[in-house]
Amino acid sequence: MSWLDSENRYGLVSRVIHWLMAGLLVIMLLSEWWMEALEDIAGISGMAIHQGTGLALAALLGLRLVWRLANRGRVQTRESWKLAARIGHLALYGLMLIIPLTGFLAAWGSGHGIDFFGLQVVSPGPEIEWLEDGGEETHEFTTTLLWFVIAGHVAAALFHQHVKGDGTMRKMA
Repeated sequence: MSWLDSENRYGLVSRVIHWLMAGLLVIMLLSEWWMEALEDIAGISGMAIHQGTGLALAALLGLRLVWRLANRGRVQTRESWKLAARIGHLALYGLMLIIPLTGFLAAWGSGHGIDFFGLQVVSPGPEIEWLEDGGEETHEFTTTLLWFVIAGHVAAALFHQHVKGDGTMRKMA
């Protein structure tokens, strides 16, 4: 089992980062519901968990991008699908960058500060209403877009695996 990507399969590092990010992204995308449930049932705010997980995802994204540059271009995509794959991955990476940035801006604008699982990253400060509102609106909108991009990513993987029969899903398993 190789750490590096090959022409036919993603390496261990790429696969671990991919699936760890996928799992955390699903948790984050569903967090609106579980945060409300925590508050309704136990009166506990889930924002600390949301912020910590969001910061962890941002760090994993940074690691993924560095790894992608160091391990660039080993798995080959068919020429006819290169543009679609490039656009899809650009949309995924772009949204995964914009979402934590806008969440960071919304939290900073709220004046509550930002924590990483209890470790204060940004101290509480004055409320900046326009920053909080703009960050929150953009955060929610881009999160909705991410649902669609992820659905497209999954649909493309399933299409390649089951219709094209090119073993795409095996490359990341």
